Amino acid sequence: MMASALVVDDDRLLLRLIELNLGKAGMKVLLADSGREALRLAMAEMPDIILLDLMMPMMDGYEVMRRLKAEQETRNIPVVMLTAKSSINDRRKCEEMGAVGYITKPFNLEELRGTVNRIVQTAPDTLSLPE
Repeated sequence: MMASALVVDDDRLLLRLIELNLGKAGMKVLLADSGREALRLAMAEMPDIILLDLMMPMMDGYEVMRRLKAEQETRNIPVVMLTAKSSINDRRKCEEMGAVGYITKPFNLEELRGTVNRIVQTAPDTLSLPE
């Protein structure tokens, strides 16, 4: 079965770049350009991993993460933050909320692909995400 990634960012060019890159690696890539669309797709598609931007209009990544972790169906989906915010406080807050990774923009596409592959290859029942 093909692994799937949900990529959430309000920058459509960045979404397309990541889609092409992960698609070449053999992943099914779902795209959302808003928090609301991200939550809808996460519930409908149950992706293997979510790459989530922090800074988005209307609903930021923190709120998307809070809602994902509040739902039984989506709480164990690994979330990697993909953001221009590079402060240690932002990183800590995301880890405390349950993020399994934190990649700052601009990023290296090979590094992104490696991180995604490493997390997806970890069996879901061995991930230790906070309740």
